[in-house]
Amino acid sequence: MFTIKSDHGLSEAGYDKIIEWVRSILPEGNRLKENFYAAKSMMKPLGLGYKKIDMCPNFCMLHYLENAELTECMTCGHSSYKPRTGRGKTLVAYQKLRYFPITSILQRLFMSPRTVEHMTWHQSYHAVDGVMVHPSDGEAWKHFNSVHPHFLADQETCVLGCIRTDSTHSGHLLLLILVSRLY
Repeated sequence: MFTIKSDHGLSEAGYDKIIEWVRSILPEGNRLKENFYAAKSMMKPLGLGYKKIDMCPNFCMLHYLENAELTECMTCGHSSYKPRTGRGKTLVAYQKLRYFPITSILQRLFMSPRTVEHMTWHQSYHAVDGVMVHPSDGEAWKHFNSVHPHFLADQETCVLGCIRTDSTHSGHLLLLILVSRLY
């Protein structure tokens, strides 16, 4: 349901109405959460939260750590915040980056013997020449492995990639590049 809400830009009220309708057709005693707030609070203990980081509307810089207090971009000089209206004291950013810290999630995956087998398959997988079955069979992945052979040596290294969720350059970019030992 969170994916549908995000993909279609549903408001919380719209999400709640759909949930209300779905609950009305489900049998008594169902465990579907009654609204967006309840569903979101159920997700928080799973460690699936994110951190919002203000950024330049031209994607030049992040207002993070030592730059958190700046109101203008150091690169292009554009104001990163919308003009204040009324008596509002809170700065509202034009753009926000949502940072999903995934290290703890990956560490949890390595705790289960079932998922460890899937997380470390790359150590035992051998590609058939000329047949691409997985992205690791591609030229880019092979190039990375040849440039950084020390990452291949450690079985508990996770290699994730970078994916664009659309091709319209509308800002829906999931950039997730992680190559690290998890402990």
